[in-house]
Amino acid sequence: MTKIKNIVFDLGGVIMNLDVPKTIKAFKEIGIDNIVNNTGHAYQHPFFYELEVGKISEDEFLESLFNLSDQEPTHQQITEAWNKMILDMPKERIDFLHNLKTKYNLFLLSNTNSIHQKKYLDDFKADYQTSFNEMFKKTYYSHEIGIRKPDAEVFNFILNDSNLKAEETLFVDDALSNIEAAQNLGIETYHVQNYNVVGVLDFLKK
Repeated sequence: MTKIKNIVFDLGGVIMNLDVPKTIKAFKEIGIDNIVNNTGHAYQHPFFYELEVGKISEDEFLESLFNLSDQEPTHQQITEAWNKMILDMPKERIDFLHNLKTKYNLFLLSNTNSIHQKKYLDDFKADYQTSFNEMFKKTYYSHEIGIRKPDAEVFNFILNDSNLKAEETLFVDDALSNIEAAQNLGIETYHVQNYNVVGVLDFLKK
């Protein structure tokens, strides 16, 4: 295997703890129900994904959720419910990234949105007194670049934008569909399960 020089990390489910059921429960408490399909892994309404690629504004997103409610929640209440899924970034994972940074070029690729981004960037700064983005050579957030995983376009965009070779790049994600999309482009991959991001080290020793 060609020596890995670059590592592209996913955020939620890899670096950051997530608990989507917390948001589903909080939405129900303000009259918003049935936002995910029967698998529990996909949103029923397109506006969730439109926010994720920057096609709609935060206000349009919040108003869309308001219209689903059988109550009259404020935008602040909806925002707080939407952010319930955002948990912490444990110190051991942050230390792990700092150690990797001494040997590899680190990048971030996250399917996210501006509301969640404000929450976890502010939380990180409060917890660590530094900027989360500074840990990476470059960060790629779906709502800022207008494309999302698992579209092949997003992986090609990163390779071209940062002048990376697929065979020298490792992509780390917890979603199998994203892993498979990267593999199809010749990118090396590591599938994180149960937050075992440190397992990347075993892959790198191969």
